[in-house]
Amino acid sequence: MLAGFFSWWLARITEVLPTAWTKTAAGPRDGLIVEVDDGQTVTLSIRRGGRCNPVGLGAAARQAGSKPILLRPPPGVVLVKHHTIPTVPHRQLGQLLRHELGRITPFPATELFWCWEAHARPNNRARTDVVLTMVPRKALAPALAVLESIGLQAHGVEVGAAQLLAIGDGSHRTAGGALGRGLARACPVLVAVALGLPLVLQAVALSRTESAIAALQPVVTQVQALRRDIASGDAGRGVLAQEMERTGDVLQILATVTRLLPDDTFLTDFSLRDRQMTLSGRSASAARLITGLSADATIRNTAFTAPVTRIDGTSADLFSIKAEVAK
Repeated sequence: MLAGFFSWWLARITEVLPTAWTKTAAGPRDGLIVEVDDGQTVTLSIRRGGRCNPVGLGAAARQAGSKPILLRPPPGVVLVKHHTIPTVPHRQLGQLLRHELGRITPFPATELFWCWEAHARPNNRARTDVVLTMVPRKALAPALAVLESIGLQAHGVEVGAAQLLAIGDGSHRTAGGALGRGLARACPVLVAVALGLPLVLQAVALSRTESAIAALQPVVTQVQALRRDIASGDAGRGVLAQEMERTGDVLQILATVTRLLPDDTFLTDFSLRDRQMTLSGRSASAARLITGLSADATIRNTAFTAPVTRIDGTSADLFSIKAEVAK
């Protein structure tokens, strides 16, 4: 009971602090960086003052110490999803999104590293816009295996310059360091606030309890419905997993094709069925596409399905290529 009261009290105190005290400092954090490239190759480096120095496994294990260990995925596997949900109390938003992930994305929360940012709509306070940033755990499996081999454990996933995705449950990024320094500088003020503010807020909260319960009832009903949908969707996930095994990982295949095609090539049609891929479009040199695609071990039996034709008045070729995606 005391722990629950302390958490409530700390949340109320945090709400009245200046925003500058609770912001996370911009820029990349120093520590051990474990990066995975598009070819699933893992590299380790120590970052100090924004500068990275490559290190080997032995040196990483010795130098890690108390430094944060951050994973960096390939940019192509980072997924960003914009979603709108009914407005709920801030402390319940993470739990609601965890249940929503399996419905609005192909992945359940247990298969993702993720975080979220929420902004209530100014013209409709009953709806909240949420931006979800996600990385499939499978994309970082090589990095996790390397850390496990030297007895280390990652603390977070770094996306972009400073955004961190939680390793655990996908909750919001915290700003413990900046908040602690702010609390230390403002200790005299906080003593006065601590004595009076909780009692005042508790009195106001008691007068609003009944109306809050009534307002939350639709949300509770929706969450219960989501739980039922999740329970009944297990069979659907099994079917989805079988289809991905049969047809291949579409996101990974698209990333591979995008990487292999030159900048002067544009696709007008892309299809993937039973691991048989068809590409159609225009290119400055269609002949070299066969060589470029065949160079990747995951793409086999690459060939033109129709004669290459030159577009009148231009230097571009029209092409249609078929290929097989390896398992």
